[in-house]
Amino acid sequence: MSQRATTVLTISRHLGSGGSYIGQEVARRLGMRYADREILRGAAASLGANEADLEAREETFVGFWESVLRSFSLGGADTTFAPPSLAAVYERDVFALESRVIREIASRFDAVIVGRCGFHVLADHPGTINVMVHAPKAWRRERVMQVFGIAEATQADELIERSDFQRGRFIRTFTGREWTDALAFHLCIDTSLTGLDLASDLVTSLVSRGRKRLAGSAGGA
Repeated sequence: MSQRATTVLTISRHLGSGGSYIGQEVARRLGMRYADREILRGAAASLGANEADLEAREETFVGFWESVLRSFSLGGADTTFAPPSLAAVYERDVFALESRVIREIASRFDAVIVGRCGFHVLADHPGTINVMVHAPKAWRRERVMQVFGIAEATQADELIERSDFQRGRFIRTFTGREWTDALAFHLCIDTSLTGLDLASDLVTSLVSRGRKRLAGSAGGA
């Protein structure tokens, strides 16, 4: 019996735009697996590393990683793998491992994947729906201050700017695309206009339609 085709929603988002909230809401409404930190935990387990250490490295550079090609096997389940020391873990290795975890989740579950270049990693997965969630800086500033308990607007601005820079550079490096390229997504939402509830409604509707289309396609085969 062939394995059931899965529907996977990937969400790319500006910090403070509500992308994680929308992803969790869609997953709850449609009974989908929600994967955010789970991806990081999977990579950390494969490397024998601490999740917090990987998180600190995930969207930053080491400058010379392109010229330092190390040989370590990602191997299959039957392959013996000796994890390298944390000091030898570069961003390309983290990205490769996270991508492996993402593909494994997508092969088994209807899922919501937040961040981690999911739109690129699952480009060949037939049931993938890609959404970009964004909002103007001023709107995000207020939400970041509220969600993270930041009292000073300047601190929130610094956090937003640093996040935008790191995420943009990370995506550019590993996908060759600009983070804001609308052609990479099926739907782009400005949550400052829609609010989080309407945005969740729109994405839920899109994913539901995609699910039906995929089921119909599988049935016809």
